[in-house]
This record gives sequence, C-alpha cells and structure tokens, in this order.
Amino acid sequence: MKKSTLALAIMALVGSGAALAASPNVQGNSYRPAGVAVGSSNHSLFGGGNSGVALNGASTRIDLAGGPINGSNNAIADHGNGAIMTPSDMGMPNLPINVAQVWKDTESVNGAGSTYANFAVNSIRQITTLPIAPQFGGLVIGQVAANSSGAPASPVVPLAVGSGVYFGEWAPRAAGTPPANSTNLNMTDAGRTVWYVGDNAVTAMPTLVNAVYGVIGINQTGTDAAGNVLPGGLPGNQNFYTGKLTANYGSGTGSITGTIDRGSSSINFAGTSIGSDGTFGNTAGTIDGRFYNGADALAGIYTGGAVQDHVAFGGSKIAP
Repeated sequence: MKKSTLALAIMALVGSGAALAASPNVQGNSYRPAGVAVGSSNHSLFGGGNSGVALNGASTRIDLAGGPINGSNNAIADHGNGAIMTPSDMGMPNLPINVAQVWKDTESVNGAGSTYANFAVNSIRQITTLPIAPQFGGLVIGQVAANSSGAPASPVVPLAVGSGVYFGEWAPRAAGTPPANSTNLNMTDAGRTVWYVGDNAVTAMPTLVNAVYGVIGINQTGTDAAGNVLPGGLPGNQNFYTGKLTANYGSGTGSITGTIDRGSSSINFAGTSIGSDGTFGNTAGTIDGRFYNGADALAGIYTGGAVQDHVAFGGSKIAP
C-alpha cells in the first residue's frame, strides 16, 4: 500500500473530516510544548480552528473533538471499552492497521443543592508504528460536559464544539513495539506532559461572587511496565482528583480557593489569583489556568513536585 494512502487512512481514523466553523479565541497551555502543543486546530484534514493539539513535535494541530475523541468514541460504540480502533470502525476499507486501543470514563462532582458538574474522559494508547503518524504512548483527554440537576447525567454530554474545554496528560512511546492489548500508557516516563486548551476563552473577566466550580484532575492513568496500577487507575476506570473551588472576582482583582483531592493527596489553590484577562495562577508558578465560556468553565495544570505529580484539571460552575 502506498504511503500516501496509508497516511490518509490513519488520519481519517481519528475523526470526521467535516469542516467546522472556527472557535473564538482558543487558548491553553502545556507543561512541555515539545510533547503537547496546544492551540487552534490547523491540520489539513482535521483543522477548522477549534481546540487542537500537536503531539510529539508534529507541525500541525489536530482537532480534539473531531479527531481522537470522535474516533475513539466510534470504536468504543462498536466494540466496547478497550477496543482496538481500526479502519473498519470508522466506516473505511478494512485496512490491516491497529491504530490505537481506546477507553472512555465519566465522572461527576456534586455541588450545592442538586447540581452536578459532569465530565467525559477518553484514554488512547497508540499502537501503530508508522512513521507518518506522530508517535506517542498514551493520550488522556478530559472534557467538561454539561451540568445536570438532581443526579449525574447519563449519558454525559460534552460541551459543544465552539465552547469545548479540554485537559489531560500525554506520554511518549516506550521503546519497542507496542503490544496489541495493554493498559500501559507509559505515564511513568519523564517526558509525561500535562496540558489544557479550550474554545471561547475569557478575555475580560466578569464579576464572580462565591462562584463554586466542581473540578476533577487527571494524573498518571494506566499501569507501569511491570503491570502495577498507577495512582490514576486503569483507563476506563480511573481514579480522579475531585473537589470544589470557589472563585471571587471584582474591581480588577480576584482569587480561587479550595482543594482537589485523591485519597491523602491534595492540591491546595490558596494563593491563586485571577487576572483581568481570564487567566489565573499562583505566586509559586505551580498552578496555571484560564476561564472559558463567560467563566462558566475553567481548566488548568498543576506542576508542583516531580513530573509524575503533575495534574491537569477542569471544572464547571455549579453555584450560584
């Protein structure tokens, strides 16, 4: 099979090629842009200007919603969690290519009263070793979803393209040929990178009075090379940081307080200031994030400690 045909097949596997209107003001950040570079998607097939990522030094950014999220969701719908994504899963010719192994999980955080912040999380372990595809070990993508009232949403419905908010972790590929079936996303690697990006980023911060956000954090999904389960749990059955953050902003100043926790591990947002442009961070430089959709959502990264301690987080306003 010619390389050009294989290239088109691989790229088509990760999503729909339908053109989408560009999202307004896509913004985000990455701990290590050489691993994950975020910004408006500009891939020749899966671009359109919405939230995108370039992996492992790739020259263009693939649309997250239309690419890896859509492709993995289609494979899971066909074959269940842990499915191997192939061309036939995407309605294409049955080419002999195992592109990736994919999983999906959901999480909810209860707020004041009966409002729930909901999240969908896709985990992708690349299998193909073709040099025409960017090489990586694992990619975990969290999405802020629509809130629900009375109970966690079922099914969880991510925010629409144009207002999407994404956050997650990425790891480079381990040495050797990837196995067809594994839960090792190589998240123990020193090159592991946390990141976030979203459509419709806030540029002029609105007034917030005791605004409460339900938040989850992603950290070290999968198993290590010896088969030991990492702190973040198995893909598709993850162990997230969860918690509620409170934001106040007015007259050009503001702050975020609260914690997100996983067992005895806690990330404290004390000392986190909100900027007039919708960004937030702390003086230690370990918290970096931004508000989206009129401050109805937020996302960011915590980069304190060693690389394995870094956390990507996202949240949705649940009160008032």
